[in-house]
Amino acid sequence: MQDGWTAGSGHPTLAVLPPDSSAMPRLPTPAAILLAAILPCLPAQAACDRVAADLDSMTSADQALRKRINHLEGKTPAQEKLMEHIRIVDRENTRRLKAIVAQCGWPTKAKYGEQAAGAAWLLAQHADHDLPFQRQALALIEQAAADSGQPPDQLFALLSDRVAVAEGRPQRYGTQLMAPAGKPCAYDFQPMDDRAKVEERRKAMRMPPLEDYRRILLQMQHCPIDVVTGRPNDDYHYAPPIGAGR
Repeated sequence: MQDGWTAGSGHPTLAVLPPDSSAMPRLPTPAAILLAAILPCLPAQAACDRVAADLDSMTSADQALRKRINHLEGKTPAQEKLMEHIRIVDRENTRRLKAIVAQCGWPTKAKYGEQAAGAAWLLAQHADHDLPFQRQALALIEQAAADSGQPPDQLFALLSDRVAVAEGRPQRYGTQLMAPAGKPCAYDFQPMDDRAKVEERRKAMRMPPLEDYRRILLQMQHCPIDVVTGRPNDDYHYAPPIGAGR
């Protein structure tokens, strides 16, 4: 599969040949020197010019599959096959994003626009199979924020917690939740720092309080919610998910 991110195997060269085989070689002209310097850079520059468009196509593939996930269905053969396809796409997207970063740097808002920067974050967020790269992406996102004179934003918080959970550390922002097997709507927060401190950090980043955030997640997963407590209940209003209560 062609990825479109790397240049060819060799760089173009420029030879200034003598008029005949017996003549002494002549020094290249300034124009020839300039051309020789520019030509090897053209493939890389062309790839960097396509970064925003390529990131858009990569996130389209990412989201097209994830929109088909039924979180209430459980581990059916169809859902397991879908998850395997998602893992394949995630690995390919990670490979391509790493190539972009190596060749063009991290896709920042200042260089490629807000949509491209958000797309790069999303792909890094889904690179769970490559924790070292997620750490690298987190550092680059933090550096981009510092370079722009702005504090890290909510996307930084989401990836920071993702890395923390993978490393067995408490979350700082409380963005990562998990539901136990067989109970697809019983989401609870992964281990996190002191709750009051987490709420303070969330407020500083204009993120909703933890329980509001949990309720938003439940709504996104089409889970039934108790209107009083905001917590999941068993009143599904339709057939309960496969495996529920087992």
